[in-house]
Amino acid sequence: MQSEEKPISDSRPPTQSDVDAPLGVANWPPNILRLVFGAIVAAALSFIVLKTIHPVFVLPEDIAKVPEQAPIEVYEKHDKAQYEADGKNYSVLFGIAGALFGLSSVLLTFGPKSIKALGVAVVSAGGLGVVGAYLSNWMFNNMRATSGRSGTLMGIPMDSIQSIAGYSLVWSFIGLGVGLGIGATRGFSKSLVAGISGFVGGALAAMLYVIFTAQFFMRTTMNQVIPYDDVSQAIWLVVFAVVIAICISLGSGEKQKKSSV
Repeated sequence: MQSEEKPISDSRPPTQSDVDAPLGVANWPPNILRLVFGAIVAAALSFIVLKTIHPVFVLPEDIAKVPEQAPIEVYEKHDKAQYEADGKNYSVLFGIAGALFGLSSVLLTFGPKSIKALGVAVVSAGGLGVVGAYLSNWMFNNMRATSGRSGTLMGIPMDSIQSIAGYSLVWSFIGLGVGLGIGATRGFSKSLVAGISGFVGGALAAMLYVIFTAQFFMRTTMNQVIPYDDVSQAIWLVVFAVVIAICISLGSGEKQKKSSV
C-alpha cells in the first residue's frame, strides 16, 4: 500500500525559530512588498512632519539679522548659532522620522502583536536618527566651509563624496535602527543581520541619490542635510526609505526564500 504523499511545505518539521516566534510574526524573512509599503508610509508621514513643525528652534532676531559690513566676529557668532540651531532642528526631525519609519515598518510587516519589535524599532531608529542628524549636520557644515576645492576620488568630485557621506551618516543610522527592530521578532542574530542590512541600505541610498541627482538634476544643490524644495524633499525621503527597506528584506533572506520555493 502506497503512503499518501504530503506537500513539501506540510511535511517540513517546524524549526526552533518557528516555535519560538511570537504570535503573529511566524513568517520570516520579512516580505519585501510589506516593508516597502511601510517605508513609503513613513516617508509620507515624515514629509508632513517636515512641512509642519520644522524648524522648531529659530535664531534670536538680534543674531539672525546681520548688518552689512559687520565685523567678522558678528558673522562668526551668527554661523555658530545657526549651526547649533540646525543640529537641534535636525535631531528633532530625524528622531521623529526614524521612529515613524521603525513603527510603520514593523506594524505593516508583522502587525500589531509584536510589541517587543515595535518598541525596539521606535526607540532604536528614533534614537539613532538623533545621533545621525548631529553627525550629518557636522559633515555638511564642514562641506560648506571647504566648498569649491578641487579634487576627485575615483572620478567623483569631492563635493559629491562629502554629500554621500553626509546623507549616509543620518540614513544609515536610521536604517540600522529599523533593521534592529525588524529582526527583533526573531532574536538577536536576526536583529543584527537586519540592522547591518539597514545600515548598508542607508549608505547605498546615499550613493544612488547623489550620483543620480548629479547626473540628471545638475542644478540641484546638495550641501544641506535636507534638500531645498518640496519636490526634492519628497523624492529624497522616498528614495532613502525604499532602498533601506529593500536592503533589509533582501539581507534578511527574502531572495533565498523565493529561490527555495
